[in-house]
Amino acid sequence: MKRRWTKLGVSCLTILALTATLGLSCGGNGGQTVVIGNLTDLSGVGASALEPMTWALEDMVKEINEEEPVPGVEFEVMNFDTAFDTARFVPGYQRLKDRGAKVIISVFSDATEALMPLAERDKVPVLGMATTLPMIEDPGWVFAFSVPGRWSIMLMLDWIAEQWEAEGKYDTVGKPTLASTGWDDGWGREQEEGARDYCAAFPDKFEYVSGNLAPVGTTEWVAEVKALKNVDYVSLCGTGALQPATFIKQYRDAGGTGTFISTESPTAYLGYIVDYCGWDAVDGSLNTQGWGWWHLDPTEYPDCKYVKDVVYKHHEQSVADDLVHAGMGYLGGGAMQKFALDILVEAVRQVGFEDFDGQAYYDTAVQYMVDWSGSQRGFTETRRYVTDEMVVLRWDAAEENLILASDGWVKIAEDLKEIP
Repeated sequence: MKRRWTKLGVSCLTILALTATLGLSCGGNGGQTVVIGNLTDLSGVGASALEPMTWALEDMVKEINEEEPVPGVEFEVMNFDTAFDTARFVPGYQRLKDRGAKVIISVFSDATEALMPLAERDKVPVLGMATTLPMIEDPGWVFAFSVPGRWSIMLMLDWIAEQWEAEGKYDTVGKPTLASTGWDDGWGREQEEGARDYCAAFPDKFEYVSGNLAPVGTTEWVAEVKALKNVDYVSLCGTGALQPATFIKQYRDAGGTGTFISTESPTAYLGYIVDYCGWDAVDGSLNTQGWGWWHLDPTEYPDCKYVKDVVYKHHEQSVADDLVHAGMGYLGGGAMQKFALDILVEAVRQVGFEDFDGQAYYDTAVQYMVDWSGSQRGFTETRRYVTDEMVVLRWDAAEENLILASDGWVKIAEDLKEIP
């Protein structure tokens, strides 16, 4: 069944985007409004996941304003639609900054990398929602709220290798074969290189067949399907919904038998992928996830339940159901952005509205460390990634859901971080 949430999201978020573009303010508190810039995609190829992510940001801000943690101060989101156009990343940042944004959320790793020198120059914290190593190597004004893609794929491969060894498969069938495919952008390259480098560091665990990255926007995968048809594991490195969906369908239609593995991106587009390909095509797939999943045990993952409660509070049940079906966009975005907003509120509380600026956010962030559903998360003076722990999820056709495959949070081993 085709879902209708996308059409609803486009119409509502178009209004939000126009409001932001015009620089209008909803604050009725004498001008004490803290503006959060949101550099996102509301109309391009990433919109099917990033619209729900924007909804989540708006809803989390509503929650904060209802609670009024800093008396007399309101918080407001200002969106800028990049339409997934790299040429709009820097102008979008500049527009948000010029219109009063004190911090800027950036949903694209390529955008965040491009903004690093600007953030340093302007002392405007950029809060990256998709993370690559260049963003965190030199502690600066970028704060990363997800695990770097390179580390994520290495954790995924290390976990598979442990299961392969526990089941005795190295002795019975030998080491598994692995290949990568995706789009040739910063996210795709980091994950392909991460898989390749892991296999080079641990040659007894996997045989790396090939990396097969295509230009961004590619949807025909004849050569890639042929090259990867008989490997044991296929690492999906693409961002957006189109890359994994079109590849998976063409691969299965051609008789491809490999198990799909991935990091966080495909789960953000789960609804689109399973509507396009069917659950049978993705049954048994594995992915790492840094911010849980909708249906994990609420007693063990209460922060996931909080986000789920928020979506049903602020949306009609049919819309909320569709947002859950859509995938990780609202949940992951909501969890990351709620964490970023908690730091923001604490910073404003500490220095007051009049003295709040990017430096105040920076100073608060580098001392912020809290428990998030059993995982210690936050930043330090030298650490710019919020966490190095993830769960492993399995796509289950019988349940039409993602099932927890790992034993809770899995920490990325330090030796994996050091692989050159």
